Amino acid sequence: MKALTLAALIAAAPVASLADSLTLATPLSGGTVHAAGTDLSAYWVEDGDAAELVAYYSTGSGAAPQPLRMRLTEGDRVVFGLPGQSGATWSFAREAGAVTITGEALHSQLAMN
Repeated sequence: MKALTLAALIAAAPVASLADSLTLATPLSGGTVHAAGTDLSAYWVEDGDAAELVAYYSTGSGAAPQPLRMRLTEGDRVVFGLPGQSGATWSFAREAGAVTITGEALHSQLAMN
């Protein structure tokens, strides 16, 4: 009975966020973030008091990578979805001179009465 109760409690617990995150601490550093079947590769360069972020995302379905550019000043943070990619949200933030990129898969929750 204890094992059944424990299994029920584990199943009812909130699911951990499935997020992939990358912090680019210096200009021209780069990397890749993966979320919900989408790969996003990015780097940034200094542009005055801002970071000019350059990224390309791909679904791996043979389609050409799509470009994305964004200018971030210190303290900026934006959360958005990519066109045609409904399975994840993406967050870009600039703090302490670094740029952090996070891709997080969206979850559906089933409500039961």
